[in-house]
Amino acid sequence: MQRNLLNIIWLPLLPGFASMVYYLSLLVGLPFIVPVLLVVAFGYFSYRWLGTYVAVAETTSLSKTQVAWSYAILTVGVIIITNKSYYIAPQYGYWDSWTIWNYHAKFLQDPAYRKYLFSLNPELHADYPLYLSASIAFLRRLTGCDNFVVPYALGYAIQLLVPVSIYVALYRKNLPIAALAFFLIITDDFYLERGLGQYADVPLALFFLCAFICIEEAKKKPGAILVAAALIGCFGWVKNEGLMLAAIFILFNIRTLFGGGRWKYFLAGIALPAITLIIFKIQAPANDLISGQGPKTREMLTDSSRYAIVWEYLTYNFNHFYIPLKIGLIAYFIFCIAERRWPSRNIVALLCCIVGYCIVYLLTPKSIDWHVHTSMDRVLMQLMPSFMYLMALRFSRLRFSLGEKQTDQ
Repeated sequence: MQRNLLNIIWLPLLPGFASMVYYLSLLVGLPFIVPVLLVVAFGYFSYRWLGTYVAVAETTSLSKTQVAWSYAILTVGVIIITNKSYYIAPQYGYWDSWTIWNYHAKFLQDPAYRKYLFSLNPELHADYPLYLSASIAFLRRLTGCDNFVVPYALGYAIQLLVPVSIYVALYRKNLPIAALAFFLIITDDFYLERGLGQYADVPLALFFLCAFICIEEAKKKPGAILVAAALIGCFGWVKNEGLMLAAIFILFNIRTLFGGGRWKYFLAGIALPAITLIIFKIQAPANDLISGQGPKTREMLTDSSRYAIVWEYLTYNFNHFYIPLKIGLIAYFIFCIAERRWPSRNIVALLCCIVGYCIVYLLTPKSIDWHVHTSMDRVLMQLMPSFMYLMALRFSRLRFSLGEKQTDQ
């Protein structure tokens, strides 16, 4: 894996580690300097380890013309997304931001109030994992900036890293395809609003995307499995549905993750996120979707009207908010037919994730119409970047000319 791509993947893992050690330090009453020192040490040694054991030299060389094009495209893209963010960003984020993530962060900023987090009104979801909230609390204490600058900056950085990750992962394979995927995302106001609205769906989308990038690189360096495992462990630390995404990801990539002795790397990478999440879940109140199941569960699964509602909203979202993704999937399957090859297993994994979301909606104890209406557009956002990356990876077999040809050495 090229070093600049590893650096991008390392960036969201750093606040992930910080949020975990900070939360654990609150439980045992450690002074704030301890998690700060641990984060600094982790940042330094993990960065060096990635450069030594995961980074590899690229086998695809680019001409000077292509290098110039690649830097120009990235620069223009960053300018566009930054400029659009200025006009699109809601001042304090959207509902989930200031009623859940930033509100929970307030309890975590002061060790004296941490224990009251689990006494909140159930509507404020004290069972929600703490990647965002603990990261915000840690950064606020570290910087002394107790306002909305920290969550905004974190949201902006994460929503920027998503398209940049896709571009950097693909531009050496096929620059025009990488640029197309890049610009489709950075010019999508719907995506930018969700990222700048400080929802947790875009951070989960980033971790999910980075895990797919790492799994593609695992054949070159087994150490990439450790990074992928750390990313997988963060799925559930970002949002509850991340646990479902993690299970599906592992199931579809089980041979790559565990074969040939790679299970040792996997366990090393997932250990801290798994332990932290287990400790958190033991303390947190029960999830309302799980605790709400009962005798009516079977009835909900056999109620045809619930299926109709889920299908209606699913098609509505693809027809209104995810049009490029819908067109891309149609083109992808046409491409598969033309090549006489099956879709990649990870595209199938993403389709299974959509099925998993639909099953959750069918089993919701809440009003299904309300639940689907208020969340489906956001949960699909968790998958959109990974779809874009995997489809673009397949389309990268096409060749276009931007000056001199790429050569594989």
